[in-house]
Amino acid sequence: MFLPGEQGPGRPAAARARRRTVNGVIVAVVAALVSAALCLGVGYAAITRGWVTVPTSSSLANVSSNTSGSGTATAKSGESVDWTAVSKEVSSAVVSIQTTLSDGTAKGSGAIINSKGYIVTNNHVISDATAIQVTLTNGQIYSAKVVGTDSTTDLAVIKLVNPPSDLTTVTFADSDNLAVGEAVMAIGNPLGYDDTATTGIVSALNRPVSVTDDDSDSEIVTNAVQIDAAINPGNSGGPTFNAAGQVIGINSSIASTASSSSEAGSIGIGFAIPSNLVKKIANEIISDGSATHVALGITITSTTVTADGVTRGGAKITSSSGSAGVVSGSPADKAGLKVGDTIVAFNGNAVSNSYSLLGYVRAASLNDKVTLTVVRDSKTISVSVTLNKKESDVNGSSSSSSGSSGNSENNDNGSGNSDNGDGGLTDPFGLW
Repeated sequence: MFLPGEQGPGRPAAARARRRTVNGVIVAVVAALVSAALCLGVGYAAITRGWVTVPTSSSLANVSSNTSGSGTATAKSGESVDWTAVSKEVSSAVVSIQTTLSDGTAKGSGAIINSKGYIVTNNHVISDATAIQVTLTNGQIYSAKVVGTDSTTDLAVIKLVNPPSDLTTVTFADSDNLAVGEAVMAIGNPLGYDDTATTGIVSALNRPVSVTDDDSDSEIVTNAVQIDAAINPGNSGGPTFNAAGQVIGINSSIASTASSSSEAGSIGIGFAIPSNLVKKIANEIISDGSATHVALGITITSTTVTADGVTRGGAKITSSSGSAGVVSGSPADKAGLKVGDTIVAFNGNAVSNSYSLLGYVRAASLNDKVTLTVVRDSKTISVSVTLNKKESDVNGSSSSSSGSSGNSENNDNGSGNSDNGDGGLTDPFGLW
């Protein structure tokens, strides 16, 4: 059963949730009830960096929030998706995960990513585990060890001990090609009901979602794939597939109007970490034991800006107490970014607020060259930035913690939740 969350001092119930134990068993895996703030609040974040470039003229009218691609998989003309066939093909690559904690057990899901027994899941699924047990779809049970974790993206890789030689593995779709309206199927272990499949569509792309984890008091910001396939506590770490049986994302959180975890459940607004980011982080963890994140080297706040007869939301570079706004020697500094600049697009993708920009930066790779669309003095320009510094190289921040000084997000309201209604937006499973 999913028990009520515990409201921390000075925090709204919607922003936090604690683990609860019934007869020693934690069934919800709620390490934190998502503040799934769809990120409209004003926030500050220390981020990136770049190279010296000459800005070029642009137009704010050319920035569009419509980032829908051509689709990663489509059914034949006039035919519906055969989800029965897709499920038979991919379900054996999905596993149920049960962890032993100091005060009980917790459940989640995962996807087998190679034949050696490596499995990707959410970091919050295996966080604080003293033992990990993985159940395959054929009922066979194996123990697993943690290979590495990345709290910044809420991803982790575990490995089966003495895995069988005939494991079925997932394949990843190119999430950059995802289209709104594309059919999807989520498979996982909701509320302990393993091998559960639900279908729906891609509802939105690049949806900035902020989740606060009580265990580390860190904030996870992702430009997520929004889906309406039903996912619930226990689906965390499980995959969502396209019509071709390819993984388009790893489920991590849901939005809810509930004020406690006992009331939280699917209302058709779920969020998955995009497959391209999952693949990148998982490969880095397997190769190096950890993931690398870059920093822009700026302090930002959400704002609106007007140029070229158009008004849009954006992320404004601002100085504050203890912050110069642009870190000296950072990528942003070398690219010529200044306090007062408002960033409205990242590689052509609209940046509607500070969370959106933070999500794009955290998904970038070391030495990526990106183009920022910036409004400066009511004029729109394009700035080229080379992301050649790690978070750990900017202000001493650490890539292992999303709450670090290099990549932090602190809202004026203190909760990371911009919803003013009762309960607000929550996430019962990035948070279980």
